[in-house]
Amino acid sequence: MKFNIMFVDDAISVLESLQWIFKNEPYSVFFSDNPLDALQVTNTLEWAVVVADQSMQNMAGLEFLARFQARSPHTMGIIMTGYNEMKGAVDTSSPGCVYRFVKKPLNHIEIKQAVKTAISDYETNTGLKRHAIV
Repeated sequence: MKFNIMFVDDAISVLESLQWIFKNEPYSVFFSDNPLDALQVTNTLEWAVVVADQSMQNMAGLEFLARFQARSPHTMGIIMTGYNEMKGAVDTSSPGCVYRFVKKPLNHIEIKQAVKTAISDYETNTGLKRHAIV
């Protein structure tokens, strides 16, 4: 099964980096530089993971994830945030909204592992994972 992953950041350079990082991964990826536009496609597909920047002009990442997950409750949410924003984001997050925080600047290995782990938990939470009987 190919999982749908959405990345939302108002910095085009970050989206371009993410495109490069995930180009050979077995996911269907969607990139948006506008959280309001990204919310419009929430119901178009089943989204396994959504990764959003905390500091965007039109909407904070935490607000975006809360709105997204109200429409797609099983989607795993990851927030990308700078070190200085981390404490404030952690203090204001709701447990059901954010699965994980990833620090910026992005570490390729860390973001790939965060998405991979989120997909694994998404599979478990939605009952998509098939367990072999030994």
